[in-house]
Amino acid sequence: MSGRAAAAWSAACLLGVLLTTNPAYRALALAACLAAVLTGAGWRRTRPLLVGVGLAVLSAVMLNLAFSHFGADPLFVLSDGWVLIGGPWTLEALAFGLASGLAVAAAVLAVAPLSLLLEPHQVVDALPAPLARTGAAAAASLNLVPGLRRSFTAIAEAQRMRGWRPRGPASWSEVVVPAVLTAIEDSIQLAEAMEARGFGSGPRTRFRPAPLVRADLLLLAGAALSMALLVAARLLGQAADWLPYPYLRLPAVTPLGVIAYLPLFLPAWLWRSLR
Repeated sequence: MSGRAAAAWSAACLLGVLLTTNPAYRALALAACLAAVLTGAGWRRTRPLLVGVGLAVLSAVMLNLAFSHFGADPLFVLSDGWVLIGGPWTLEALAFGLASGLAVAAAVLAVAPLSLLLEPHQVVDALPAPLARTGAAAAASLNLVPGLRRSFTAIAEAQRMRGWRPRGPASWSEVVVPAVLTAIEDSIQLAEAMEARGFGSGPRTRFRPAPLVRADLLLLAGAALSMALLVAARLLGQAADWLPYPYLRLPAVTPLGVIAYLPLFLPAWLWRSLR
């Protein structure tokens, strides 16, 4: 799978999520992202991600329900003695929280294939030329994170063998400072190694350019078509925003708006061979 094709699809999904506040269209984008991730990565690999997304959605719903006391249809009323959360908890606040949660879930799942289905070098290759060096440096820096964790654990164990015990936030400086110094040394060594290999001395080259197969071309075409239809629907008023306040009402759905989201379901068919 081409990293550029996956990135184009992710961009189209994000556009579909952010272009309108209509929960019906956001639900379509979420369904497309969920189908793509489950098809490409399977349930076992995506289960932790889905649990985290579910908790994020629940948090968005509860925060909006607890702190937004607007709307004409109260579900129940808490006493004003409850600081911040006292007052009416309304159906409109619940609906708006659900719409916000849909946007969060769809946005996270839209970019999930970049980490679940692609190797880091494929993601870097998908970046445009001006961002290639920045992406390569960021990817190389992220490889230092596991080493920092191991250094922190090793230093903490060594300090315990010397009689150190955690006695409060100030005592952790005996572990944190050596761990940070070790991370700085590793970063310097990485920078020296990259410079010795000529990093940044010339334009980006590829040993073997990744070919675009038919599935990648179909995905690129589908992403481009979806983005064009989304922009057209927005300009023509066919993907209008939705607001549940002060009275809850159903979101308006138009044929053009629905058609604009259909190409986003292409990965559910194209990525079946990746598992």
